[in-house]
Amino acid sequence: MEHYLINSSICLFALWLFYKLAFENTSWHHLKRYFLLASIGISIVIPFIVVKTIVIPIETNSVMNFTSSSVVNEIARQQNFEFNWSFILWTTYGLGVIIMLWRFIKNLKAFRIGDEDELKIYSHYQLVLRNALIVPHSFLKRIFVSKNQYEENLIPTAVLEHEKAHLDQRHSLDILFIEILLILFWFNPLFYIMRYSIKLNHEFLADQAVIQHGIDTATYQETLLNYTQNSHSAALANTFNFPIIKKRFYIMKTQTSQASLISRSLALIPILALLIISCGKEETEFQEIEEILEIEEVVDDNHKTEIIEVYEVLENLTPEHIEEYNRLAIKHKNYMDANNNLIVFKDETQHMQTIFHSMSEEQQSSNEPWPYLGRDNDLKAGQIPPPPPPAPSAIEYINEHKNELNYYLREDQIPADVAIKIINDVGQAGVEISPDDKGVMSIKILETESNKGTLPPPPPPPVKSKTVSEKEFAEYNDWAKKNNEQNRAAKQNYNNGYAIIKQKDFEKYKSIYDRMSTSQKSEAQPLPTLPPPPPPAKDIKQISNKEVEEYNWLLNRHREFLKNEKRIVVFKEDTNRMIQLYASMSVEQQSKNQAWHYLYKENKAKAEEILPPLTT
Repeated sequence: MEHYLINSSICLFALWLFYKLAFENTSWHHLKRYFLLASIGISIVIPFIVVKTIVIPIETNSVMNFTSSSVVNEIARQQNFEFNWSFILWTTYGLGVIIMLWRFIKNLKAFRIGDEDELKIYSHYQLVLRNALIVPHSFLKRIFVSKNQYEENLIPTAVLEHEKAHLDQRHSLDILFIEILLILFWFNPLFYIMRYSIKLNHEFLADQAVIQHGIDTATYQETLLNYTQNSHSAALANTFNFPIIKKRFYIMKTQTSQASLISRSLALIPILALLIISCGKEETEFQEIEEILEIEEVVDDNHKTEIIEVYEVLENLTPEHIEEYNRLAIKHKNYMDANNNLIVFKDETQHMQTIFHSMSEEQQSSNEPWPYLGRDNDLKAGQIPPPPPPAPSAIEYINEHKNELNYYLREDQIPADVAIKIINDVGQAGVEISPDDKGVMSIKILETESNKGTLPPPPPPPVKSKTVSEKEFAEYNDWAKKNNEQNRAAKQNYNNGYAIIKQKDFEKYKSIYDRMSTSQKSEAQPLPTLPPPPPPAKDIKQISNKEVEEYNWLLNRHREFLKNEKRIVVFKEDTNRMIQLYASMSVEQQSKNQAWHYLYKENKAKAEEILPPLTT
């Protein structure tokens, strides 16, 4: 969590600093408004973006139950006298959230209309007149002013227009957004700075709207200055003081060019890229490997076997080696503390062990302790955990967990007794112990080259039902009804508008129709027939010159569309017309005009599924 808060804060500060240097003193107030709001969202999202994945090869050995260890129990007893800093931090954070939430609700209640308040209308907004001497302010769809000042005409029109501009541009939504974030991130000073910048930009926007409304700039500035001095409060800018009024006067006269906008916006691109790279998320992926521990067996004169570990040592031990050992020892310790596992890194653990055995006893005692000590094991300083014991055989595993397992022959589930008999008959070759699709640990008897021919034959396939499901029946009916209606209309109108049926679709739905029972076929749509072939050529084929022009126009249209789209395209009416015209041409006309088949030469197999055969 602390890494996320730090990276998010870095992003937010960098974007706010860029705004301060590049945008704040410009006249693009609307752009600045959205930039400030987007900066908050970007700073929240960037730490979640994964920019790097580190793969660490490890070997994991299960450790004994730490809770039963006398060493750990002694440590736990000692820790009872220490402060629980995590609890204190979370309690402090929760109190801060409660206080900020109470403040937020209290401020919202201040905008309720009281019994003594008087309501009027100002340019379709509610004007709330209050007896108290207050500075004019606005929220959502209401403007709040002093009743006495309003009735005595002491509130200039420019002041009301200023507050109206806040409501027109819905600045209250921005304030609500940042105030809600302050409830959650009350401890982060950057959100208070962002709130200040957002409110200041709101004043720039409101000032700009008042001046564009037709009020003279000098007159407005004089009214703003006099009204602020007389009220002894920040009249128009959410309690902004006099120096901010001077800044607003400066911004009113500022005009920034479009070229400057583009150049400053482009400068934001490398900043965002740098923030993503530097503050993005870094994931660590642990890859399990086999540990290799070099040992040597020595047989003495009494025929007793002694295991001697063989260690490599460095000829020249340098301070850099000792520094490397300390780094690796801390890394091993932190990982084992966090994961409650003994861990062996593929190359780093052996390197750490080599450096440790190369040090003198004084050096070993004055540097990081051996990380495997004090973890409820029999390891000594400089020793690493032995490799895990070999996995039990299938029969041993079955004897221990017989009633907890599922059993499979190839891909078919079988009873436990049948599986045990097969394993006893053909041996354990091809037997796998792993979870099945349901997550249950299972014994799977797979067919391999060594047991092929000795396993029982697979069970006969189940007899397929001749009936189809309701879903298939409804899908077929929709498809058949659509094509039958189109073919019926084409036949009645004596045109060539028959449905174009893809070969694969016809085979799919014909298969469903063939599997229907007699009762289902009686209720189903009849199987659509394929479009009729083109009319037979007459003895003397000839089309008019106008029809030849029509054919070439259709051909060019198809060619241009196919060239741009890079895919098979069939125009419902035009494709049939083009094919019909070409089929009706005489041999001489066909020799003078390009055949339509070449359009689909790149996708011939695909085109044959939806068009007549691509042959003359």
